[in-house]
Amino acid sequence: MTDHDPQSGVRAQHSNHEDSHPETVPDPWWLDHVVGYPLEINLSTHVLGLRAPIPTAHGPITSRTVVLVSVGDGAFTGWGEASPIRTWSAHDLNTVTAALRSGIARLQANQALAEVLARLRDVPEARAALAGALVDLAAKRAGLPIAAMLADDATDTVNVNAVITAPHPDTAVVEATSAVTRGVRSLKVKVAFASPAADLERVAAIRDSVGPRIELRLDANGGWNRRDAVAILNSFVDFDIAFCEEPVTGIVPMAAVAAATSIPVAVDESARCVEDIAAATDTGSIAAVVVKPQGIGGPDIALQAIDLVRSRGVTPIVTTMIDSAVGVAHAAHVAAAAHVQAACGLDTSALLADDVGNSLVVINGRIKVPPEPGLGVAMRQPFA
Repeated sequence: MTDHDPQSGVRAQHSNHEDSHPETVPDPWWLDHVVGYPLEINLSTHVLGLRAPIPTAHGPITSRTVVLVSVGDGAFTGWGEASPIRTWSAHDLNTVTAALRSGIARLQANQALAEVLARLRDVPEARAALAGALVDLAAKRAGLPIAAMLADDATDTVNVNAVITAPHPDTAVVEATSAVTRGVRSLKVKVAFASPAADLERVAAIRDSVGPRIELRLDANGGWNRRDAVAILNSFVDFDIAFCEEPVTGIVPMAAVAAATSIPVAVDESARCVEDIAAATDTGSIAAVVVKPQGIGGPDIALQAIDLVRSRGVTPIVTTMIDSAVGVAHAAHVAAAAHVQAACGLDTSALLADDVGNSLVVINGRIKVPPEPGLGVAMRQPFA
């Protein structure tokens, strides 16, 4: 289950010096808490099984492979995660791992932390992993939860949605009613992996079972074409759909679909960076934007994206990519720091058959943000 990367145990000493292209270097304010300390950085790769395959328009997801980054200063250890997924990420695991190794080599050569993070922006999953480990270490050194490190007024819980993945109406109803029994008030139903008629039957059964007060969302993962998407979405109008994520692929086609149907549209896979998000919100047709901290580059870039989304009058939603406990906790801290009100896609740990740490607790439809310093995830052996 565990394959320890040969690029491990690297120690680096850092200074505040930022050399070239300062205009391209982000300003992660929390780096002040770790700059100047000798750091030991380790990578390890883990394959996590799922309890059941997750259907998508591009084929089922049967497992998740994650690269964990640990950064230690001798007293504390910070954890970050890179977990690219083929249905969303622009880079595969090998590319992300190579970028992390390159970044670690630069740190070993005494390049500034901020400069290394800036260089990793082209491979956002790698940047998110290193930035996540650094902010976790910084928060532990400061004696604060990450959310409190990111914002003075962070919330202590985050509203979540459940993901309904079962392919048949009867099993989908079981998943939906179980989530509602746990207090979840928002359900995201995977569609476009089956026929439109099967999707309609499944959504109708779920709506009938949970009643009118539960929010229903759809997620097509870009599985329809533009013409079919409009007709299919219009077939769902009687079921009070809050929005559909990625009915088609691409910002311009998605905006066209949104303009042609009464069901709101949310962008996810088609907006992998802040520039994409700006383009999506500029259309004036997108109702919501999904922000994945582990996919967009880490907590600081995720917060920047959320601020941009809100400034355009669009709803931000924070989700994971079926991350391990490390990635889920990082996303929860970001959502708490940003006061995201919409139900976020953070109730995903139960989809995993095994995990690298203890998952966060969901009570009455809200995930509890750990109050302990740092990430607040108790790592399990042999990961710790």
